[in-house]
Amino acid sequence: MGLQSLLGSPFPVLLLPPSASLSMSPTECLVTAIIPSFPLLLLLPAQHHLSLPSSPHTPILSPLLSTLSRTEGVRSRAADQGDTMEGWTLGLGLILALAISGAWARNEEERLIHHLFHEKSYNKKLRPVERKEDKVDISLALTLSNLISLKEVDETLTTNVWIEHGWMDSRLQWNITEFGNISVLRLPSDMLWLPEIILENSNDGAFRISYACNILVYASGWVYWLPPAIFQSSCPITVTYFPFDWQNCSLKFSSLTYTAKEINLQLKQETDEVSKRSYPVEWVIIDPAGFTENGEWEIIHRPARKNVDPSVSLSSTSYQDITFYLIIRRKPLFYIINILVPCVLISFMINLAFYLPADSGEKTSLTISVLLAQSVFLLLISKRLPATSHAIPLIGKFLLFGMVLVTIIVLICVVTLNIHHRTPSTHILSQGVRKMFLETLPRVLHMSQPEAVPVLGSQIRRTSSLGYISKAEEYFTVKSRSDLMFEKQSERHGLASRVTPARRPPPGSEESQQELLNEIKPAVDGANFVVNHMKDQNSYNEERDSWGRVARTVDRLCLFVVTPLMTLGTAWILLQGMYNQPPLQPFSGDPFTYAEKDKRFI
Repeated sequence: MGLQSLLGSPFPVLLLPPSASLSMSPTECLVTAIIPSFPLLLLLPAQHHLSLPSSPHTPILSPLLSTLSRTEGVRSRAADQGDTMEGWTLGLGLILALAISGAWARNEEERLIHHLFHEKSYNKKLRPVERKEDKVDISLALTLSNLISLKEVDETLTTNVWIEHGWMDSRLQWNITEFGNISVLRLPSDMLWLPEIILENSNDGAFRISYACNILVYASGWVYWLPPAIFQSSCPITVTYFPFDWQNCSLKFSSLTYTAKEINLQLKQETDEVSKRSYPVEWVIIDPAGFTENGEWEIIHRPARKNVDPSVSLSSTSYQDITFYLIIRRKPLFYIINILVPCVLISFMINLAFYLPADSGEKTSLTISVLLAQSVFLLLISKRLPATSHAIPLIGKFLLFGMVLVTIIVLICVVTLNIHHRTPSTHILSQGVRKMFLETLPRVLHMSQPEAVPVLGSQIRRTSSLGYISKAEEYFTVKSRSDLMFEKQSERHGLASRVTPARRPPPGSEESQQELLNEIKPAVDGANFVVNHMKDQNSYNEERDSWGRVARTVDRLCLFVVTPLMTLGTAWILLQGMYNQPPLQPFSGDPFTYAEKDKRFI
């Protein structure tokens, strides 16, 4: 009665006789010829022997089959006790079967994988084509997540990207209604055929994807792979306009395993939501929500296109490639604040050397200090740029221009000091030099000139001095030399002064005139010597001051020449960089912008 009630249940029942022998895998026992959503209930006699091979389901099936066998044994021994006990026993077995029925059936994805890779004998080493002449269309797209850095010295661009692959593999098609409405499978990348797309211009030797994520396989056979990667690609640096430069870097992808006869590289195509027309994605994709902007570089253009070299055979792997370009412009604020402004200020400090007096002794010290500071900045810049001989960077040109000018100013300062310290005993100031540097140039350069002191031919004596002179003459003519000599001494000893008239020859006689002349001549010679010496000293000092004025004129002339030259040279060099702008279109001669707003529909 219990068996009849069990046979009336909607679950299929397999009743094995005692002489039967069963040796099959639990999975085959549960799935073969059975609807997957229904369990299989085995009713075995107590003396029946069931052998189960080793399987992941063995721990689950063994207790169940053992329970069912014991249940059937109990049923046969308790037949005399009535049908009630038999019904309860079979009901308990049925409940146990229903409880673990989910573990008996195979997972739908597992069954689908078994169908695709074992039943269809999928071989990942073979291209997904029906004939040898067919090509596999590989669509590529690049999503930029972060432009990490551009190392000018190593000429290396470091980017964080997602590489989007897509191709059709007809061997991976299935009917979703036969496999529980599964429309997509996520499989490891080492299970499928891959087109072996690599970064051809890698700069660190890591040509392949570092992290192989899962691949999405759709029921139509479309394979979609989006692995992330951090690439270090080579990027030739143009240092001509540093730090007002822009660079054209690229990421070149190609297959070194398959030629153009075997695969066809193409850009990813999408469908416009409005017009329902398809278009190729001819740009590097940037998601604003997931993109991190670089602090030094600004992306101007980001085109992408397929390049074909017709001079190369189709059998060569270099015939075709997909290249993603990044035209980036440097943000010069950092270099303007930290390098350019200090360089300009230090270079213009050289003009102060022409204001320093020559007697200070600091003219050459200032110029040499400026020259050393410029050398230090040039050394710092050389460490930032690649060691190339193709071009000189803009800021390097400015520093070299300043260093050459400072070197010339050092020579000028030495010459100026030499002129300033010239004396009449070593150099003669010619009339031409005097006229040019003391008259013409000071007037042209608006230099202040000392006022000339008028020299009179004969100066009128003051009347107050005439009385002293007449008294002195009378005093010397009346007193003799002995009286003049001992007059003050006798007064100190208390003796009365006496007037002793000298013996004078008759006035007007030749002897008196000769005597007067002999007495006056030493004084006159001494006075003439003093006067001549003072004139020579004044002439010496005047000519030495004239050399100093010539040196000051040279300083002023150099100041008026060097300052405009430094200003014009600085403006000419720096304006070259400021007017160096990236092109309006990414490719010369191609008016297309390769931007998201300008889509070329197919």
